[in-house]
Amino acid sequence: MTRRPTLLLVDDHALMTEGLCNMLEPEYEIVGVVREGPKVKDAVLAHSPDLVLLDLSLPGMSGLQVLAQLRELGLFTPVLFVTMHSERLYAEEALRNGAIGYVLKLARAEELRHAISEALAGREYVTPLLTGLPAMGATTQATQAVPPDAGIKALTGRQREVLRLIARGWTTEEIAVELDLSAKSVEYHRVRIRKTLGFTSTAALVRYAVSEGLV
Repeated sequence: MTRRPTLLLVDDHALMTEGLCNMLEPEYEIVGVVREGPKVKDAVLAHSPDLVLLDLSLPGMSGLQVLAQLRELGLFTPVLFVTMHSERLYAEEALRNGAIGYVLKLARAEELRHAISEALAGREYVTPLLTGLPAMGATTQATQAVPPDAGIKALTGRQREVLRLIARGWTTEEIAVELDLSAKSVEYHRVRIRKTLGFTSTAALVRYAVSEGLV
C-alpha cells in the first residue's frame, strides 16, 4: 500500500479543521489537529509530519512565532500558512522566516491541493489572490539572475555546503548522510538557497555554483 503524505493541521476553529480533514483525508493522512500555538512544537516532535498547515492567528502564540520557534529548535518541517489574512506583508514575513507557502482560507479547494502538492515537492507557493505577489511558477526569465546584494555571501555556511553537494549531483539523502542532517533539513536548505539566490531550478543552481568555484 502506498504511503500517504502526513499533515498536521493547526487552526483554532473546529469547523475549519473538520472541513480540511474531510477534504484532504482521502489523499493525505492527518496525524494531528492542534488549536493552540504553544502546542505545535510538541505535535511536530510527536508526529514528524511531512507538512504543517498553519494558521496565522492562534491562541497563545501567533503562527509566525510558531514558525520561528520550530526553526530555532532545528525543526525544518515544511510549513504552509492557511489563513484569512490577505495582506501581502504577512505573506512576505512568512516566507522570509522559512515558510514554504501562503494560501488564503477563501481560496478554492483546488488551489489548496495544488499548494500542498507544491510544498511537499519542496517548491514555494504563494496565492495569486495577494495583490502584488505573483504565484510561484509565474517567474519570468529576468528573475533568474542573482540580485546584486545577494550571491554566495548571502548564504550561511551550512547552505554553502549543501549547495556544493547539490552541484556535485548528490541526492537529498546523500547530502543528509554526509552533513549529518535529516532529509527534511536538507530540503529546507534547498528552498532557502533557491529563494536567497533567486533561482527556481536545480540546473540554474548548479551553473551558479560552478561559476562561483564551489565545484
